[in-house]
Amino acid sequence: MRLRSRRARTVLAALCVLLPHALRRFVHGRLLGHQLHPTARIGRSIVDVDLLVMGEGAVIGPLTLIRGCAEVRLDRDARIGSLVWVNSVRAGKGYFVGHDRRPALVMGVSSAITSLHFIDACDLVELGDYAGIGGVGCIVQTHSVDVEHMRQSTAPIRLGHHAMVSTRCTLLLGAEVPDRSMVAAGAVVTGKLEGHHLFAGVPAKPVRPLDPDGPFFTRSGRWIW
Repeated sequence: MRLRSRRARTVLAALCVLLPHALRRFVHGRLLGHQLHPTARIGRSIVDVDLLVMGEGAVIGPLTLIRGCAEVRLDRDARIGSLVWVNSVRAGKGYFVGHDRRPALVMGVSSAITSLHFIDACDLVELGDYAGIGGVGCIVQTHSVDVEHMRQSTAPIRLGHHAMVSTRCTLLLGAEVPDRSMVAAGAVVTGKLEGHHLFAGVPAKPVRPLDPDGPFFTRSGRWIW
């Protein structure tokens, strides 16, 4: 039995904050129709999305709000920490007219979003395997005002595999952080970065090369976040 009523789904998702773990799993799996691996865990958080898929060992921590996405996918051992806000405008709301967007959050194997971050997922936000948004206070913003055409625009944001974004960074629509690279604290990423570098500044630019064969960029275990 999968509830179709938008209002009923929102109410149930909110009530999950008050329920013990076993009942939270029942509501998300049986009533909301989400796909949860037996070892996946959802803390006392509100997850109000059309489809949630959590792989083996995936975790959503406590006091997190995830709402409005068409889909949220956490691959094996992926993790969202506490006090994270993932927000989206549902596709049927009539915003972003003319944009072929995908309001989704997709996280690869052992990827992580730590704590106290804001993720705007009005378009796709994708983290590759072992990628991470670390520290606190990062803003990932997939939409903005297009002043030339007088409308709202969206574009996906992607982190390559083993990429790391440090504390209080801002990633704007269309941002791409390449595989095996790092963005320094406080940087602003405004477009596609390239190469195995440490990127810093406003806007972010390469400041020194990194060894893509180093242990951080070749790890294959569970979280280190």
